[in-house]
Amino acid sequence: MDVTALSLLTKTAKTRLRTLRAQAKLCRKQFSEEAVHDLRVAMRRLLALVDFLNFFAASPALRKVRRSLKSHLDAFDALRDTQVMLLETGQRLAQLPEIEPFHCYLQKTEKRLLRRAQKDIEDVDNTYSKPIRAALKSVEEMPVDVFSPVDDAYHTVLSRLAMVDAANVATIHRVRIAFKRFRYSFEIVQPLLNDMPEDLPAQMHSYQTLMGEIQDAEVLLRTLEEYTSRPRKDGADLTPVRQFYEQLHRERVDVYLQNMDRVHSFWRAAPDALFPWQEEAGAPLASVEETLEETDILCEEPAIAEQPVVSGDALEEVATPGQPDADVLAESEALQPDAETPETAQTPGDGDGLASATSQEEEDRS
Repeated sequence: MDVTALSLLTKTAKTRLRTLRAQAKLCRKQFSEEAVHDLRVAMRRLLALVDFLNFFAASPALRKVRRSLKSHLDAFDALRDTQVMLLETGQRLAQLPEIEPFHCYLQKTEKRLLRRAQKDIEDVDNTYSKPIRAALKSVEEMPVDVFSPVDDAYHTVLSRLAMVDAANVATIHRVRIAFKRFRYSFEIVQPLLNDMPEDLPAQMHSYQTLMGEIQDAEVLLRTLEEYTSRPRKDGADLTPVRQFYEQLHRERVDVYLQNMDRVHSFWRAAPDALFPWQEEAGAPLASVEETLEETDILCEEPAIAEQPVVSGDALEEVATPGQPDADVLAESEALQPDAETPETAQTPGDGDGLASATSQEEEDRS
């Protein structure tokens, strides 16, 4: 492996191991929503590094580390879901007073899950470093392309994107799972991309947030359904709450569908292709054969293009010169990066959405 790439991976491993230990220690002292969020992000980033190394040097020891990290992440899922829903419902109390009984129910649920999760945090393993160091030693002499794991993760994203069905939101969820893996892998090699646009990480974060917000609404609606189906003393009618979040869910799905193709600007389409930002800057010089072919084409008699007839209705849809199209504005606003960077953002879920897993996510965990 290239010396620069190996040095980067070694530094990344040290940083992520140190961050995980620090966040676990902090979480033991203060089991807050923010502390749980930061610990889960630290676990996911270390898990991404393990998957990255496993791509080149798979070993039983690395697989054991992966299983341990996934087990801890799974243990925090219900708590994380509940804390994000508490933030959401707390912000809606004035707008939707009918939501108060459900909000109180979530508060009681959080207390119960906190007691359970605090026991699990004591078991966060401190022996991850040895298998990771061994893997780094193994790849040291390998003639590998450090971008290969990112290419592989991105290919999975594109494959799942091609199967997105507007009528089946689970297909968007599958893209979200794959995109998270891609994004965390991308972060590892990011320092090697000197010509990368500065706002690309923020754009990725915003893209993931679009899918995460759909998952937020999905889990909240499912939890609300479970709550309303059980015997309750309050007898409150939560129909307005359900209708509100059903509408919000539909709107979030529509926004994502309008923006989902933005993913093509995040990475190269194939290992031998240019990165999107390199294509925009200008493609490399063509070969002699390509130049000759282009010369022959230019020498051909140009065909006269038939001018289409534009109706009055169509003219009304043409944007006025100097004024951006409304759809373009909406798309731009939907993907506007947060003020905080993706590394430090404390928004619920870090663009991750609620952590609760569907059956498909269980499949992805294997």
